[in-house]
Amino acid sequence: MTNTSNPGKEGGVTRAMGGARTPEELDTLFEDALVMRDGVALAGILEDRAVLVTPHAGAAHGPVRIVPLALAAWPSDRPYVAGPQSVIQARDLALVVGPGGINVARRGPDGAWRYAIVFDARHRTEEPMHQHPAQLEPVAVASSGGDARWWFDALAIIRVTAAQTGGQLSIVEVVEPPGAQTPLHVHHREDEGFWLLEGDAVFELGDTTIQAHAGDYLFGPRDIPHRYTVGPDGCRMLFLMTPGGFEDLVIGMSRPAGSRTLPPPSIGDPDWAHIAAVASAHGAELLG
Repeated sequence: MTNTSNPGKEGGVTRAMGGARTPEELDTLFEDALVMRDGVALAGILEDRAVLVTPHAGAAHGPVRIVPLALAAWPSDRPYVAGPQSVIQARDLALVVGPGGINVARRGPDGAWRYAIVFDARHRTEEPMHQHPAQLEPVAVASSGGDARWWFDALAIIRVTAAQTGGQLSIVEVVEPPGAQTPLHVHHREDEGFWLLEGDAVFELGDTTIQAHAGDYLFGPRDIPHRYTVGPDGCRMLFLMTPGGFEDLVIGMSRPAGSRTLPPPSIGDPDWAHIAAVASAHGAELLG
């Protein structure tokens, strides 16, 4: 269980100062906290700015909001089965893929792993997830790994593919130049998470406008139109797509990167007819 010898207080939620030594151990601590309904232990394995994302209830930010929601949502007679199907680690970041969802863990300055994003997919019943093997192989992606692409004026690095996660998840790292804008568009197949690592951007998600900064996470459910405008210093972010397969759209709209830098300035307008056709083939739609 999480070390609770030095508990602290945050908004009425007692926090255990611990974390885990590995992403696999973190999943076991998560199981312990849910089964034992231990809010202290659960808070101790969450980052201060952690996000809980559920398909129908949206996002909850921080342990104060996450702990009661997570404990209330988990039936007392339903055990959580620890033992992730796949752990994909790139230095201080790791994806923990399990039967109940996909979680993003991060190793802090103290060397302990804690959850930064918890994606609970247990209640999505409108359509089945992609079929995947009962047991996936662990995958490690180095910081220099991934398929680098020049995608419009951005550098896109495909970090995690559907093939690596049994169809459950794709992650694309995107580096955008200052002032870049995406057209208004919508995804009909996948939900999209945006984790801003560096810089700033203004996101329009449906009728909501959000000024996002480094460290912020946003969740864009499928079928909700969205776009973003990058700030004056550019930005770097992760696209977290569930289910997986988004990398095929990126490949269809891009070309191999000559270097892991922003592409040279483009000459002329993009081939919007081709882009619209690729988008349509992968369950997306350009709206303007």
